[in-house]
Amino acid sequence: MAAKTPHVRQRGTTFFVRIGVPKELREIVGKSELHESLGGNRREAERRSHAVLARFHGILDEARLKLAQGTDAPPRLSRALDTPSLARHHYQSELDLDAALRDAGAFASSGFDPAVYERIFAPAYMAALREVASGAAPDDKIAATIGWAIDAHARVKLVKAEPGTPEWRAIARTLAGVQIEVMKRTSERNAGEPEAEPAHPALKPDAQPAPAPRERVRILDLLDGYLAELRASGRGAEAEKRWTPGFKAFIKHLGHDDASRLTKADVVAWKDALLATMSPKTVRDTNIAALRAVFQWAVDNDRLKTNPAREVKVRVLKKVQNREKGFTLKEANAILKAARDHKPKPSDNPRTRESVPMTAAKRWVPWLCAHTGARVAEMTQLRKQDVREENGIAFVRIAPEAGSVKTGQYRDAPLHPQLIEMGFLDFVKAAPDGPLFYLDNPDRTGKSHPSKQIAGRLAMWVRALNVVSREVDPNHGWRHRLKTVARELGLDARVIDKIQGHAA
Repeated sequence: MAAKTPHVRQRGTTFFVRIGVPKELREIVGKSELHESLGGNRREAERRSHAVLARFHGILDEARLKLAQGTDAPPRLSRALDTPSLARHHYQSELDLDAALRDAGAFASSGFDPAVYERIFAPAYMAALREVASGAAPDDKIAATIGWAIDAHARVKLVKAEPGTPEWRAIARTLAGVQIEVMKRTSERNAGEPEAEPAHPALKPDAQPAPAPRERVRILDLLDGYLAELRASGRGAEAEKRWTPGFKAFIKHLGHDDASRLTKADVVAWKDALLATMSPKTVRDTNIAALRAVFQWAVDNDRLKTNPAREVKVRVLKKVQNREKGFTLKEANAILKAARDHKPKPSDNPRTRESVPMTAAKRWVPWLCAHTGARVAEMTQLRKQDVREENGIAFVRIAPEAGSVKTGQYRDAPLHPQLIEMGFLDFVKAAPDGPLFYLDNPDRTGKSHPSKQIAGRLAMWVRALNVVSREVDPNHGWRHRLKTVARELGLDARVIDKIQGHAA
């Protein structure tokens, strides 16, 4: 099937465009014809053909000028130009070439009629130029439409830009706009009318260089850099598990992954979206805090100029508190008795049968937390080697390498004599090496550490006992209770802070 454009041909399944080179120009051009493949899609070939023909005619025009002047190409500049200078150079060069061809009678002698070209080819080429100038054209269409001009200027070192980069696209947009002005002037010349002043901003006498295109900064790259720095200090594993899904959701919400485009308004919009499904405290302490930390790292390391999350606040109202945060004596006794007397329900099904480590956790972790005021997850991550005895004093070492410690620092918590009397050290001695309260799996791929999963299951178990008020955290209640009891007994606050891992 023949294409509508006269110079487009089809050979087999491939379309191509060709024009013959006049005999007198063949020595200058070095070819008897100019041709280029346009692919196998007829509509796409039609679309691309106009820009290709414009480039071919540009080659022939330069050859005609050289023939008429009997000289080589015009003198070349030797340095890259800023945007306004490049625009003016391209504009003037194109118009000078057109004027020289007209003055030398090159159009008349070759039989080339600019008015016919304007009527047949110019409308489609003008539409392609407008698409490029608007920034809507893909890279391949940019190359087909105005790539010839970029390449010509690059050959004489007036521009430096790799195809497909933001710099290259910015240059293409400018040159496309300038080429539209050139076509308007040549149309005025074809009609014998006075030439109007160009309207393109880059061609104005006071035009300033356009700002350099902003370099894309991937949000996930910033997160990776922040986490890498934490890992160098032996930390960051928990942050990676907790923050990565939130950052990916943030990027999905934005519709892009470019931190250089972020504004405070973007972060505020994200906050508002999260508040529709999450508690204000979670949004503040997890999602917004993560963005603020990573973007501040980016600012500190010259990856971003400003931190768009720095001043974003989440208002968290204090909950109405009708009672103390820690367990009452009655609640504590009920939990400890349940722990002491706990026996798993018998089951012949391994999938519903309670594991040995889980049974041990229910038996010992509440007692350990009651006597140390430790976080439940700090106890569920204990390993056999973390239970020690020195100078006749038994203690547990709460170490970051076992799982996680909020402060990032190890601490030792003494074991109360009651725990020893109950047989905790005998339990540890009989336990295999490794974790005491969960099964160790080197190939685990879960989102959280097993010790945290056990801590969560313990909280559910305590709730199911129905002995604790809903206003008290079933895991954190031990920390508050130890602090309260220690204060009532007049114990040194610094000692209790040290045992619990609190800042003095």
